[in-house]
Amino acid sequence: MFLRISSSWWTPRVRGGALILAILPLLWFGYQWRLQSGMDELESSAGQRLALLSASLDSELQRYESLPVVLAQHPGLRELLAHANDPRRVDLANRLLEQVNERTGAGVLYLIDPSGRTLAASNWQLPESFVGENYAFRPYFKDALRGDSGAFFAVGATTRIPGFFIAHPVLDGTSVVGVLAVKVELTLLERTWAESGESIMVVDRHGVVALSSRSEWKFSTLAPLSEASRQALSSTRQYFTERLEPLPLVWREANRLRLDGKAFVVRQQDLGWADWRMMIMLDTAPATEAARVEILAAALALCVLGVAGMYWAQRARRIRERLAAQAVLERTVAERTADLAATNAQLLREVGERAAAEKKLRGAQRALIDANRLAALGQMAAGVAHELNQPLAAMRAFAGNGLTFLERGRYEPLGDNLKQMIGLVERMARLTAQLKVFASRQQSVRGSAPAAQTVRTVVGWLAHRIDAGGVDLKTYAEDIALPLQPQALEQVLLNLIGNALDALVGRSGAEIEVWVGKRGSALVLEVADNGPGIDPALREKITQPFFSTKPLGQGLGLGLAIVSDLVVAAGGQITFDQRQAGGAVVRASWPTGSDVDDESRDQELRA
Repeated sequence: MFLRISSSWWTPRVRGGALILAILPLLWFGYQWRLQSGMDELESSAGQRLALLSASLDSELQRYESLPVVLAQHPGLRELLAHANDPRRVDLANRLLEQVNERTGAGVLYLIDPSGRTLAASNWQLPESFVGENYAFRPYFKDALRGDSGAFFAVGATTRIPGFFIAHPVLDGTSVVGVLAVKVELTLLERTWAESGESIMVVDRHGVVALSSRSEWKFSTLAPLSEASRQALSSTRQYFTERLEPLPLVWREANRLRLDGKAFVVRQQDLGWADWRMMIMLDTAPATEAARVEILAAALALCVLGVAGMYWAQRARRIRERLAAQAVLERTVAERTADLAATNAQLLREVGERAAAEKKLRGAQRALIDANRLAALGQMAAGVAHELNQPLAAMRAFAGNGLTFLERGRYEPLGDNLKQMIGLVERMARLTAQLKVFASRQQSVRGSAPAAQTVRTVVGWLAHRIDAGGVDLKTYAEDIALPLQPQALEQVLLNLIGNALDALVGRSGAEIEVWVGKRGSALVLEVADNGPGIDPALREKITQPFFSTKPLGQGLGLGLAIVSDLVVAAGGQITFDQRQAGGAVVRASWPTGSDVDDESRDQELRA
């Protein structure tokens, strides 16, 4: 009686209900697992995007980091600081800063005297000009006035436009005589973040949102500000009249929060600029919805499987009866399947062999690239070591002799030794300057340099080598100006004459001719020698960096590369010819006339 009641109770409907109750916990744990996987994927994606975004911000700021450092060396700015009330110098400085600002794309460039008053600015013609404004209260000015580089983010005191300020001291000897600052506006970068649809914030050390892809979050705080933070921000007027109200965010975990009614996954990264911290927040709604959809799909699939199982159980007998009839057909299908499997295995082997061959080829290519890089680095290192070791050894000998002369009270030869040591130091400085000029690849070389004076200066530098080599140097320079900065023209002449001297080492009757003047509608600079000349097959290669025909250790192969860069950047061209009487002619030329006049007028109109 008891067994009959139990059997009638355990009906198919009851069995189905029990199966559903057993599956529900599995579905719940499956949902939690899929949700956590989605969150992990969001965190990984957020980390990758954060690395990319922080790199782009660093790159944007580093573009302008060296600008005030380089521009602070300009003599015109130091002259203005020494004569702050000279209208002519003020006008020249304003136009210089305006021209540099237009070429670099910075926000504003401006020069500040030690009292904090702005003497000149690139926006001198605009209503919101910085000229005359006092920025002594800004931390970046105070840091630069102490001799350090200053960096500070703030809302502009004059324009009310936020920006990142980078400052550098202007030195006269060892004294700080002023500060040169650049304002970098990051509005375009924030607009790019906003267009990407991502939620991004850059937070300062006080917890204030300095940059954001969402305008409504900007200049809010992650938490209520302490009294110390409010006083610090007030003293520097960093955010002016912004209310700095806290955002309505609630942290759920270390990397989870809710804001504006949405849940976010958060990744953070410290930045090296002004104690900033970048945060990227990804909405968790897509991950939650994906987990819900997948679990519902799994539940639906289980339901379908359950119905299919019940249907199969009901038809199992009829299927068994058909199995015998299908056996012959299945054997045929099995044979054909075996043939297809064999063919597929053969194709897989061939694909594997080709993949292995391709992998070996890529490995060989990478090895070849690494070998070429190491060879280039080795050549450059050997050249630098050789070029520096010789003057260092000579300086050591001169220093020893100088000590002996000092002990004996022979001051005249001691002075000669010190002069020789100074010359060797200048030689090493010119060598490292070549590497620096080549590495920087600066294109701002247009200017005006007196040809005759510069030729005399460079010949004076090389007088010792000219006399020691017994070289007959002939110079002719018209009283004209070449379209290069004076330092750039000195670099060009120093490299060209130095190369000619190298080519004439050990030759009797050595001659070098330097000619500068007008030829037709062009300004021409020529350096000719009666050396072995230049092989025509090498003329297209000799301006490539680190390409040299000299033995290893006798030069870095940068001289003609630097010369070519400087000449081309100044609007000219450089050519190499064979001298009729034997030897080489290196010619740099710049066009003049109506084309240049039109270009100058266009530049004035743009200014």
